[in-house]
Amino acid sequence: MLRTTLSFLMVFAFSVTSFAHEFYFAYAELTYNELQQRFEGTIIFTTHDLERAIEPKGTLIGKFEKLDETSAELKLIEHYINEHFQINYGCALDSNAVDAFCKSQFTLEGIVTQLNGTIECYISSSAGALYNPVQFKFDALMERYTNQQNKLTFIYRNQKETLSFLLYDQQKYFTLKP
Repeated sequence: MLRTTLSFLMVFAFSVTSFAHEFYFAYAELTYNELQQRFEGTIIFTTHDLERAIEPKGTLIGKFEKLDETSAELKLIEHYINEHFQINYGCALDSNAVDAFCKSQFTLEGIVTQLNGTIECYISSSAGALYNPVQFKFDALMERYTNQQNKLTFIYRNQKETLSFLLYDQQKYFTLKP
């Protein structure tokens, strides 16, 4: 009886761990603060997916849940976000014309790990005045998980639009309306 129960528990545990994660999803909400000329937002990942994407060998597993403001791992998260969550936008080098294409560089302001297994990353980036087009790239976790789907809700003035990103559709454009 004990042997049968142990066998059942082992098979059950294996099947739960192999099918525990049928989807891969990250969500971001980003606002352009026109008064302070900066992007402010949140990116939400499944904690263990982010840990595995940053360090595929598994040395970070379980560490993101216990980070403080001085942890070296925060720089790893910030670097990962800047590689996989990018904004390019037209910006003026002088007051008369749009002369350049500017790229966001995000600062990780803080993180909060949730009991549901997610990590919320609070980000910001200075930005000048925005000009069309605004291009978003959100390919986080796609290098590790081919079924990864990411969503971004971008808020600019009274405009709010949600954009979806897939492995073969990692870039989107947003047209600013006056």
